[in-house]
Amino acid sequence: MGKYMPKIIEGKVSGTGWPIDGHTLILSLWDYDKHESWHLCDWPKESERAVMETMYKTETEAGMCLSDSLEEFEEHWKEWEPQGTFCIPLSNVEEIKVIREEEAGGE
Repeated sequence: MGKYMPKIIEGKVSGTGWPIDGHTLILSLWDYDKHESWHLCDWPKESERAVMETMYKTETEAGMCLSDSLEEFEEHWKEWEPQGTFCIPLSNVEEIKVIREEEAGGE
C-alpha cells in the first residue's frame, strides 16, 4: 500500500470577497481536517497578483501581516512564507478538473 495522498483539483473560486474570486487555482482536500475546506496549493502565473493581494488582505485582517503596506508586502512576496494553511470554504469552489483523487494509503 502507498502513503496517503490528498485530492487535488483545479477549482474556480467565487464569493469570498477576496481578490482570488474568479480565479482557477490548484487546491487540495485533506482528511486531517475532515475535508472541511480546500487548501491552496499552487496557482497559475496569471493569478499571482490576485493571490498576493489575497494573502496581504487576509493576513492583515488576522493581525498576522509583517508588512505595513501592500507595496512593502509585494517587495517581499518572492520570499514570503505563509503563517499557516490557507483555506477556502468548500462552498466557494467549483471543481473544474480533478488532478488526482484522494488515496487512503496505509500499511
